[in-house]
Amino acid sequence: MFAASIVFPVLVVAAVLGAGAAGGAIFLWLKLRDRTVDVDHLLEKVELLNDANWELKESAERYRDLVANQGDIILRKDLDGRLTFVNQVFCDTFDMTRSNALGNRFAPTLPEGEKPRLLGDFAGLALPPYRVRYDQRVMTVRGARWFVWEEFAIRDDDGRLNEVQTVGRDITDRKETEERLGEALDQAEAANRSKGQFLATMSHEIRTPMNGVLGMVGFLLETDLTPAQRSHARAVQRSSEALLTIINDILDFSKIESGKFDLAAAPFDINALIEQACELMTPRAFEKSIDIAGYVHSDVPSTVIGDESRLRQILINLIGNAVKFTDEGGVFVSVRVGACDKDGEPETLIIDVEDTGIGLTESDCEAIFAEFAQAEQGHARRFEGTGLGLTITRRLAQAMGGDVSVRSKPGQGSCFSVSLSLATISHETPRLPRLLEGKMASVVVTAPMTGRAVASMLQDMGAEVKIAETPHREADVIITQSSVAEESWQVAGASVFLLTSPGDTLTGDLGPGYAGYLVRPVRAASIADRIASPQPTARPEEGVTPAPETAVEEAEPEPSPQSPQSSTAKTGALNVLVAEDNELNATLTRMMVERAGHTPHMVVSGVEALAALEEAAAGTYDLVFMDLHMPLMDGYEATRQIRALGPAKGALPIVALTANVMAEDRQACLEAGMDDYLSKPVDPADLAAMLENWRGRKSDKAA
Repeated sequence: MFAASIVFPVLVVAAVLGAGAAGGAIFLWLKLRDRTVDVDHLLEKVELLNDANWELKESAERYRDLVANQGDIILRKDLDGRLTFVNQVFCDTFDMTRSNALGNRFAPTLPEGEKPRLLGDFAGLALPPYRVRYDQRVMTVRGARWFVWEEFAIRDDDGRLNEVQTVGRDITDRKETEERLGEALDQAEAANRSKGQFLATMSHEIRTPMNGVLGMVGFLLETDLTPAQRSHARAVQRSSEALLTIINDILDFSKIESGKFDLAAAPFDINALIEQACELMTPRAFEKSIDIAGYVHSDVPSTVIGDESRLRQILINLIGNAVKFTDEGGVFVSVRVGACDKDGEPETLIIDVEDTGIGLTESDCEAIFAEFAQAEQGHARRFEGTGLGLTITRRLAQAMGGDVSVRSKPGQGSCFSVSLSLATISHETPRLPRLLEGKMASVVVTAPMTGRAVASMLQDMGAEVKIAETPHREADVIITQSSVAEESWQVAGASVFLLTSPGDTLTGDLGPGYAGYLVRPVRAASIADRIASPQPTARPEEGVTPAPETAVEEAEPEPSPQSPQSSTAKTGALNVLVAEDNELNATLTRMMVERAGHTPHMVVSGVEALAALEEAAAGTYDLVFMDLHMPLMDGYEATRQIRALGPAKGALPIVALTANVMAEDRQACLEAGMDDYLSKPVDPADLAAMLENWRGRKSDKAA
């Protein structure tokens, strides 16, 4: 624009001065034009510089606002520890002006008891990652505050360390929240420990008298009683067992909730477990005049690996519920293969517990597994209980890699199915031998579940099975009950087996076709043994009472206890030192030891137990039953001091006999030097088995 403004005057001058002067004017115009171009270029540069300067100013203001308003303390120190930069937050926090802070050393005041940290030191910044981070509480204008400090090195262009920058963020609110959460957690853990201790204490205090009640009632029922006395004694026994079940449910639920239970992994016979569980529930079922039976499918491996005791607990819970809620018909327990792996080996086993009881609605089928849920609700319900049994059952099954489900309809019974991922050990031979291949078997029984189980077992043995109200005329084997026994014997050439119940009294001559007894619930091994070795000429004698197949002959009661030294005349008897301070439980344990055929020697404290062993000759006693809670010296300390007597006197087996049932109690007993454990209430058979298990053995825990 500047160039255009001078063109016209130059042309006018050229016109006035003539051609010569015109050339000079043109030359002048060209010079001016070049100068004009340079000026335009400079003006453009100035404009660009102004724009850049404005952007820098804006960026600097934004940076200052960011540093000033972010709320974090920012400071820098040089190699001498002097402040080279502080932001306004620093000044406000420590009540300092920037002019007073810069160029001076700075160290914050710490609350009493706080240990000093780095805060702007160069220590720890010389190595990667060239920064440190820590929490520190310092005094500020607002009092003691928590800050998280982060320090990192500032280096020059040559990589030399020349400053350290520190950034501090106030985290007091977070720290206080963490402290409150920590306190709440501590309180919750303390409450949980208190709850566990309360449950353990209450369990011990209830089990101690319950041991005496159940034990004495058991002995009472073995004496001559009038019908009314026997009825009253059984009522006491049932009530005590119900109370014990409630205690066990609450304890188990508490253990599961706190995760204080472990699963074992050992091989066991699942068929034997099913039979034992059914037999355990048989008295309760027969008392209600309902049937109970169990059957394991032929393709289920005989041996599986898992926690047998926990699976038994699951079975007892489910079978017990089925019996409780069934008034007609019965309960059938079966095991089948659920799924197999690519090699055809079972991966999942399913246990079905079916009943013909009251049934459940669709909504109840899921709600029944909730804590404290009941199959019947309200004050008018007929069946008592804690409502924890199915909750515990499902939790146990899930811990074992499975689950529990239910199919049911009101009035049509229920089927609870337990799926378990148990490792299996394949069996090479079938569970039942094929003794009836090509033969016909007739099942004529009025007990529906037993008939179903027996028919399945006979089929596994190769028989063609006919279930009818009367014996099949072509049958080779007949399973019958007394109501149709006479007609069964009329089948020529058939081996007739009479199905009885524990406690049945048989009278009269059963005829020439009789081959043996089968006692409900029928065991697979028993039916195989009877069929393999029939006795066609056998006759029952007048007044024969079949015993359950699980019955164990009990030893006759021994005379009154003698001194340990004099008991050696008793063949096979063990000298048992019993340390028990509760008078009733001491009497009960003495009777159990005597009933098992051994000689008890009673003391009431750990002090007396230790003294008895110290005074007696080595080998006088064969075993010690040791209570844990006793005056003067408890069972733990007594055990430790007995072990300190050395191999001669301190190597005898010591078995804890206690109402403590928690897993940690068992472990504490073993750690104290005990060899084994029996929990109260003690079953006489378990006590007798414990004595036999340790007969002739020594402990390896003596000092």
